[in-house]
Amino acid sequence: MCADLGAPRKPGGVRIFEGHWSDAYLGRWPLRRGYAYVIWKGRHVAEPTELSAEAATGFWDEVLTVARAIERRYAPCKMNYLLLGNGVPHLHVHLVPRHADDPRAGGPIESDAFKRAREHPLEDAELEAEARELRRLLGGG
Repeated sequence: MCADLGAPRKPGGVRIFEGHWSDAYLGRWPLRRGYAYVIWKGRHVAEPTELSAEAATGFWDEVLTVARAIERRYAPCKMNYLLLGNGVPHLHVHLVPRHADDPRAGGPIESDAFKRAREHPLEDAELEAEARELRRLLGGG
């Protein structure tokens, strides 16, 4: 994740937000409709506790900015914020909108969600169209 910080496209998604502290990507392999992830783009850290107070405030403010745009676009019942880093030890947050038709409504995301999401990637045209709409909501055109 550190190697391609700031890239407009990644194998796993397309950038929808370029902030001071983070970049956000709409996921190609959505755990749920509107799934995105926000990546810390400063020096390498694995935990939010490694950030200064100013950097932590800035990072979380940007995470919430992206989450609000996703909420406006997809109108989920609930937003899950997953701060994992077990597989990729670089600070990032998964934004997982939970919808009324969610197969695990009221419960945690299934343990194999990331693996199963790869079975149903968004086609390039849909990924780009959704990314454009989120960028518009984020004020980026």
